[in-house]
Amino acid sequence: MEASQWTGNGAARLQYIRMDRSVRDALRLLRSPGVEALVVIDGDRPTDGAIIGIVTEREIFRAMGARGLEALDNLVWMLAKEDFTSVDVGMSRADRLKQFCAHKTDHLAVTDGFVLTEVQSIWNCVDEMSAGGGPAEAGA
Repeated sequence: MEASQWTGNGAARLQYIRMDRSVRDALRLLRSPGVEALVVIDGDRPTDGAIIGIVTEREIFRAMGARGLEALDNLVWMLAKEDFTSVDVGMSRADRLKQFCAHKTDHLAVTDGFVLTEVQSIWNCVDEMSAGGGPAEAGA
């Protein structure tokens, strides 16, 4: 159903789900501790699969609001956000926060070149900025 991959430098674990799984399966995974987003892939393994999009509880709640509980039986790829915003791993936390606001999104894909390293939530970014001293590290 899913796969996990630990990324370097203490980043969050990337969680993957195959596109042929149900929204119900995705919701089950999203309720696991530390899981805020799922990377939806077309393939059996993250190393072989193409990224279709990202799904969070927000997309699932919207679908349930529009279609009721039947939305849970849909395939997860139907809800995956394909137009997610990505930022470079070297971007400062302050600049990342600006990207969250500019794109009106709650999750960013953090990449190192063409490699997805993390899916960061706006709340994690705010927490990191608070712990790291705030906007002063904008040039870091």
